Amino acid sequence: ALLSGCCYAELSGRIPSAGSSYAYAFVALGELPAFITAFMLTLEFLLSGSAVARSWGDKVVEWLRVELSVSEEFLSILEPGYGINPMACLVSIVTTLLVLWGVKESKLVTDFFTWIKVFLVIFMTVGGFILFNPANMTPLVPPEFGAAGILRGSVSSFFGYLGFDAVCCVAGEAINPERNLPLSIVITLCIVTFLYIAAAISLVGMQYYTDISPESGFPEAFKSNNVEWAAQLTAAGEVATLPVVVLISIIIQPRLQFAMANDGLIPHWFGNMRNGALFAGVLMTLFATFVPFSALDDFVSAGILVAFTITNCSLVVMRRESLNHRLEKLLALFNAASFFTCMMLSHVGHIGWIFTPLPIYIACKISRTCPPTSFGNTQLYRHDKYFTTPMVPYVPCLGMFVNYFLIAQLSMFGIGCLVIYASVAVVLYFAYGSCKKTTRRWDDRQYSQVDVKDGRILHMANAIIT
Repeated sequence: ALLSGCCYAELSGRIPSAGSSYAYAFVALGELPAFITAFMLTLEFLLSGSAVARSWGDKVVEWLRVELSVSEEFLSILEPGYGINPMACLVSIVTTLLVLWGVKESKLVTDFFTWIKVFLVIFMTVGGFILFNPANMTPLVPPEFGAAGILRGSVSSFFGYLGFDAVCCVAGEAINPERNLPLSIVITLCIVTFLYIAAAISLVGMQYYTDISPESGFPEAFKSNNVEWAAQLTAAGEVATLPVVVLISIIIQPRLQFAMANDGLIPHWFGNMRNGALFAGVLMTLFATFVPFSALDDFVSAGILVAFTITNCSLVVMRRESLNHRLEKLLALFNAASFFTCMMLSHVGHIGWIFTPLPIYIACKISRTCPPTSFGNTQLYRHDKYFTTPMVPYVPCLGMFVNYFLIAQLSMFGIGCLVIYASVAVVLYFAYGSCKKTTRRWDDRQYSQVDVKDGRILHMANAIIT
């Protein structure tokens, strides 16, 4: 996340447009990769919001059962079975209506509950360290999980790092974006990383890892230490603040659809924010109500990592000169070599290390044969005006390799779903999106569209095929 975050920090300041990774891919790589990226971002915003809504529904039922001792007859209405989650449906509908009511009101609600949520996390973390038992930290790496389990857990916890991508998606509404957006991304990453690590350590230190509740971790941990008031406070706080994540998802997704509609890749009906919010809200409500997230978690995680990888590629293309499309070919080779190497490392074992020199060699070749250039080949580039990612192409390439390594930890079912999903995106692009050719060019003072064809993606596709 930190490696990709550096790429986001630079691109967001230089290309302050709605759409986040989609906009960066559009400028650097062309329409087709941008269209695929938009599909991946939809997984990130829409389905992750659905997952949080289902989690909230489970927490509400648990809270009513444990804290308020509500009768099982009533709870059976909230848990009808068959994978249906009525409370997830309720929170999705309410947040959608709030967004349709107005962005200003949605922002006030979001800001209020976000601060409450931050203070709640700090309270739980501090309380966990007060009740910390060093014996609970043994073994440091549980033998039933091992190192592979740690990597698998890192993919599952990746949802905690989606905030900086959401910041980029509303870049078109930022004030002084070349300064404020990179600063916001860096601050967001630092805060999230610190709180994530601190909260995880405090929870495990407060309760042995095998006894931690998957639905209500901190409340049950406080209860096991006989601190009932803290358990009740954290349980109520989780129920009260978790819907803000669902609200943010509904706020962000229409911005992505707005950017795609302006580029002609989807119908112009989505260019209206209210239409986009209504469409996103209906889809999220259906997924949250009827689809258990356990069936989609690997699929969503893989899609997010692919979007991060495309963003890293975009920065390399914008910062390095391509002579006879050499850069595009080398990037295609690097992505293929990295994915193959990571799959070998994860599923074959130590033999996979034999292939690691290949992506390293390709990254070095990019550095040697593709000289640095001003961002997007514009002559208006000034180093002191924007945040600049260091050691390009090595930092973006390392970020891509790490992303592929995390993808390789996922189940083959999740990776297979991702391939099918990306294939559907390609079919939809050629069925509708390719009808109107508009490629964005970057000007340091103006972000606009011109009617030209960009051949970069064709050369990347040819490089992959050959």
